[in-house]
Amino acid sequence: MKTRWLAHAAGILVFTTALLSASCGGKSNLNLTPSGLPPESQASQLNSYVGTQGTDPSTGDSGAVWQVTINRTTNSFSASDYASQLVTANGLFAFDGGFLSFSQTNPSPAFQADGFTFEIPGRVAFFRPGFNSFNSTQGIATAASSPVALVPGNCLGLFNVTFQFVTLPTSKWTASTDIAYGSVQVNSVQTTSSGNTWNFSNLTQFTLAKTQSQSGATLPSSICAQSAVGTVVSIPPSSSTGNTITVAAGPSGFLIMNNGPNTSGAVGLIQPSSPLSASSVLSANYLGFISEPAIPIPLSGVPAANQVAFFGCPNSPCTASGTSLVGGAFPNDDPTQPANTNITINLGTQNATNNGLFDSATVTIPDPGSACAAPGVRGTDSQGNPTCAVPASAVAGNPENRFAIFLIAQDVINQSPMAIYLFQE
Repeated sequence: MKTRWLAHAAGILVFTTALLSASCGGKSNLNLTPSGLPPESQASQLNSYVGTQGTDPSTGDSGAVWQVTINRTTNSFSASDYASQLVTANGLFAFDGGFLSFSQTNPSPAFQADGFTFEIPGRVAFFRPGFNSFNSTQGIATAASSPVALVPGNCLGLFNVTFQFVTLPTSKWTASTDIAYGSVQVNSVQTTSSGNTWNFSNLTQFTLAKTQSQSGATLPSSICAQSAVGTVVSIPPSSSTGNTITVAAGPSGFLIMNNGPNTSGAVGLIQPSSPLSASSVLSANYLGFISEPAIPIPLSGVPAANQVAFFGCPNSPCTASGTSLVGGAFPNDDPTQPANTNITINLGTQNATNNGLFDSATVTIPDPGSACAAPGVRGTDSQGNPTCAVPASAVAGNPENRFAIFLIAQDVINQSPMAIYLFQE
């Protein structure tokens, strides 16, 4: 199988100027990243990240802040759910079909599978804990949970940078009323020798139906500084949620926002300076994750609700059309096998005033029981099997001169939020 772009051991997961192109080869895309960020530093082999997660396996909805360190020199990692884990998970990883396959070494017995991570070193990472992920507060293995979005927190100097984001849904996220996507502008001012003040403005948030939400419509200015979870912006509790909001940014345009316990977070990226070419976005190949946090955890150990995935058309029966992106999960959670081609993403028309926002997208999913209900639209695939097309919203950009797509929808077949996070090979 072709070596994945981001899996190279020598390779280098809502911020940047001219972005550093990956050195692993492949087709280069027009760099559309705007100015407003300082020049990037070279990524190292040892990188620490701060992150947020939609769903915690032990509570269902924790909104946990995570800390993950990945060392590509020793092929080792550490991972901790800061809110609930008393002991950090430590272990080793192997390169597996474009992902890092984590195995824990500190529980007994050692070398328990601990899930998959997708990393652009020093820029972004997504960690999908595995079925046997060790939860130290319970002292037992827990089931697979939704991906953790991670960035290397730091106090970037930002000049009127706009970030677009989608919600990292909890299992209780409601499509009709809860925030699905949005944008915010950030401008930072140096205030101390070790940190700066981030000023937030023009925060806009929408439901999946494109209805603007007024919930949490303002963010106060806050200091970016070193904290217990890393270098982050900590926004004091508001009267609406009572939670501290944690914001962190990576140097090449990725953003995470943790809104506190039992509340959906967000993941995003810097807004492109020009409209994206939809045909270019849809003709690329992607690795990533499909997350449906409300689907019950299976007893088989294969996390059907939160799977590693591939979208594109290399060596598969799908046909690149320039209007849609076809793909699906890897069977049995094995990224060395050909991925399914039972999900189709149609981005639709790019928002006329917001580059990289596709707020009229659709996702077509299998509907074996012909259970499709509003707002889904019944259909059939090329083999005549029943399908259901559901509305979706997506943000896209090209940090690292490679496309990234973050999408949210509501799976009306399985009655679960559906989130897809993709990174170009």
